[in-house]
Amino acid sequence: MLCLLLTGCAATRNVQQREASTARVWTPAMRSAEAKNTYRVRLRAAGNDLTGICVTKRVGDEWRGSLVNEFGSKAFDFVTTARRGTLLNVFPMMDRWYIRRTVAADLHFLFEVDNAEATFARRVERSERGDTIVAVSGRWRMTATSHDSTVTLVNTRRNIVYELRRMAETDDGSDE
Repeated sequence: MLCLLLTGCAATRNVQQREASTARVWTPAMRSAEAKNTYRVRLRAAGNDLTGICVTKRVGDEWRGSLVNEFGSKAFDFVTTARRGTLLNVFPMMDRWYIRRTVAADLHFLFEVDNAEATFARRVERSERGDTIVAVSGRWRMTATSHDSTVTLVNTRRNIVYELRRMAETDDGSDE
């Protein structure tokens, strides 16, 4: 019996635990809490691409933003707080309850991932790989790469990819 117990103990491997990262996805170089933030956006879903510009700004405890396509038509406005995300003024082609709910939840995770009071905060696992931060929680996998100021969110359940690339500010305060 003792031999069996010792054999069982010897057969287990030493599994090294990865140290959890506390790195923030949204660094000051990628997002300002005081000024407006402008990003080139590429949203891919079901074989369709939506490209354009996303402008966000922190207002109190909310992130408010708009997504405008390359032709200047607004796709939607959004608001995220620690508790939820909401889409407003949705382009008619996207104005379906299931699209609104999915995109609102995705944007909630995207913009509130560093918020310790967010509803999903305890379930986020972070890791660092060089200059890339990875945050994973349930259906979401988010990567932020500091060298090119790109944040990518993948909704693995719906196979939707959101890619935001920070636009450089010029000396006169306008975007490039």
